[in-house]
Amino acid sequence: MSIMSHDPSDFEKFILTFQEKGLGHDTCVQEYGRSTAPNMYNECALALEYKGPRYCADMLAALISDKENALVLDVAAGTGLVGQQMYKHGFRKIDAHDGAVAMLESCKESGVYTNFINCFVGEGHNLPIINDSYDAVTCSGGTCENHLPPSAQAEFARVIKPGGFFVNAYRSTVSDIEYGKRWESEALRLEDEGRWTFYGRLLFRKYNLYSDGYVDIYQVL
Repeated sequence: MSIMSHDPSDFEKFILTFQEKGLGHDTCVQEYGRSTAPNMYNECALALEYKGPRYCADMLAALISDKENALVLDVAAGTGLVGQQMYKHGFRKIDAHDGAVAMLESCKESGVYTNFINCFVGEGHNLPIINDSYDAVTCSGGTCENHLPPSAQAEFARVIKPGGFFVNAYRSTVSDIEYGKRWESEALRLEDEGRWTFYGRLLFRKYNLYSDGYVDIYQVL
């Protein structure tokens, strides 16, 4: 697939194949783990004018003043698009997490991350990180079927310091499907338990060429 020879709708269809209900996390990770996946992902992001990483980084930059010393974990980091945007804002202590090794290798090449974590998170799987480690956790594009399970949010709340933030960018259409309803239900459960509080939601038009997007912000208590 080449940007020069394909309509953007082809890239949209390709990306959505990773979100097909029933595909499963393991199969999804295998596809992202192919050696060609990082370049394909970046081509898709460019062709679809994917703005989620910028929106995510912009919101975090507005929340944290001491960017140089803030420790941030970028989950489902992909090829490092969020990290690159955070680096432009002055963040210098950014760690990357992803389920696919090939994606983390791409993150390493970006030169903006410090540590790299390859693991599944949620559904009983914990991040190999001690409690209250990070000033913030970011995510863009990981809130979708076959990617991060809703239960992963409890892990994010666990590793964020009290007062820190979870900043999450995703397609607005996610809210309309069963996965999105489970994600929001889990977020509300954590709020009811006093783990975090809902700080705000922003709607961004043209998250990509085919969808608007939300950025949700939670503050850990």
